[in-house]
Amino acid sequence: MLSRLLPVSPSSTTLLLGSGSKLARCLGPALSRCFSAQPGAAVAKTEGKSTIQGTSYNVVKFQQEDVSEVVKEVPHFQFYYIGGEHKDNKYRDVPLDIPVLTETPIKKPEMKFSVLENGMRIVSVDKQGLTSNLGLFVHAGSRFETPAEEGLSHMVECVAFRSTAHLSHLRTIKTIEVLGMNGGCQAGREHIMYNLELLREYMPVASTLVVGNVLFPRLLPWEVNACHKEIKKAHERLKADTDQYVSELLHQTAYHNNTLGNALLANEGRALEHFTGDNIREFMMKHFSAERSVFVGINVDHDELCKWLMRSFAEYVAIPNLPRDEAKPVYTGGYKLEENADMPVCNIAIGFETEGWNSADLVPVTVLQTLLGGGGSFSTGGPGKGMHSRLYLNVLNQNPNVESCMAFNTQYSDSGLFGMYITGFGQEAPRLVDIALNELRKLDSFTPDEVSRAKNTLKGNIFMNAENSKVLMEDIGRQIIMSGKVVTPEEFAARVDAVTEADLKKVAAKLLRKNPTYVVYGDTKSAPHYEYVRTALASLSAAKGK
Repeated sequence: MLSRLLPVSPSSTTLLLGSGSKLARCLGPALSRCFSAQPGAAVAKTEGKSTIQGTSYNVVKFQQEDVSEVVKEVPHFQFYYIGGEHKDNKYRDVPLDIPVLTETPIKKPEMKFSVLENGMRIVSVDKQGLTSNLGLFVHAGSRFETPAEEGLSHMVECVAFRSTAHLSHLRTIKTIEVLGMNGGCQAGREHIMYNLELLREYMPVASTLVVGNVLFPRLLPWEVNACHKEIKKAHERLKADTDQYVSELLHQTAYHNNTLGNALLANEGRALEHFTGDNIREFMMKHFSAERSVFVGINVDHDELCKWLMRSFAEYVAIPNLPRDEAKPVYTGGYKLEENADMPVCNIAIGFETEGWNSADLVPVTVLQTLLGGGGSFSTGGPGKGMHSRLYLNVLNQNPNVESCMAFNTQYSDSGLFGMYITGFGQEAPRLVDIALNELRKLDSFTPDEVSRAKNTLKGNIFMNAENSKVLMEDIGRQIIMSGKVVTPEEFAARVDAVTEADLKKVAAKLLRKNPTYVVYGDTKSAPHYEYVRTALASLSAAKGK
């Protein structure tokens, strides 16, 4: 998602820069112009504490410093380096049994929190890794779009990492290539994430590069027009990933024409007429305030990260935190059957509303999903593959015509979806629905062994995922966006340990009382009607209530 260039037109950046902004002219010849500075630009200074939604943040004050001194701190790299003379390896004559590096004690990673004076939160965890992951999360996305703004979150994603007030698109691409960085932009329902993966010594360059793309995009007409074709490509990629496409249909059906039901992708037909730089800039002005932003760094020095982010914002006239409609999602349930003549299989999803990330039911629902588990009929097995989960034992091992069967659990701040997803040949659709309903009927009894196994599996997955720096970065950013705080793996594991069989029965009964969402995609000719599913679940819920 990276492309193009050309000179700055002052008028094109006025809305995002503010008329009083004096933005930097300096990250050395390599980066040309990338962050803000003038005689006496900023040095980060941590001063005082701020408590935001129960989390204590160190406040980073804006200070002034000499620009010539700032430039000396910028990592050196050869922008147009082609190659040079071979240099001898200084370790060539060192025997292999002698370490070339001195042993350094490894500190336990600590999560640190700071907040800039403008309200942007900064969170970091330094695991001493050589590769850093940086992510800028904005509390915006398709759920906040009005009908007139349909698809604008996706358009923001499409135009990311192009020309800014300080770098042309060509220089942006060249910087990313030369430094071996990898990244992009992803627009979700509740957040938009800009991210880069890089060698940790290039954090000063990468952090200002990310901030520049959020604060100062030029949105040149020819660059925006060139992105129009990205909408069609995105739809093609979504259709090619059947699981993701069914998930999208499920959301649009479960929250019909509101908030979480708004499409992730811009409409191929309607979007192009309002896919313009002015509309994108207006959308960003409405949602991209510092107070709605979180910057997360993994494998970075926290003080250094705060210093360079503060410098990026020092002379920036902040986008005001404008009020916006934050309507609570309205779960409607319902059904959607979409035929695909080229697909011999039938993909069926039956979902129910959950109360979301901030609900007391979050952990029991997650344990319930792990207990049900599931997978594909051709799984190779192995530790942690869920071969002893309920859906694997009861469905995949017993029904050769089932291609895959799994439980899903998608959480947002104030709502979510839990359910089952089953796939098989089209003529087997009635049988597939009955299999799913039969497993839902069994959610009123659990053995101690399967509960214990599910809890241990879930804890293992949590700690294993936390080892992945990119996953950890995304998890921290999304948690703060959804709840304003971060639950550590240790804290979540303790909550998992506290879940009982009674908790699982309680949340299962609560889920099944909701109106179901029923989606069928592929060969739908034999699929049962929605009323069959709804009636079966209603009678099941009534029986459990007695």
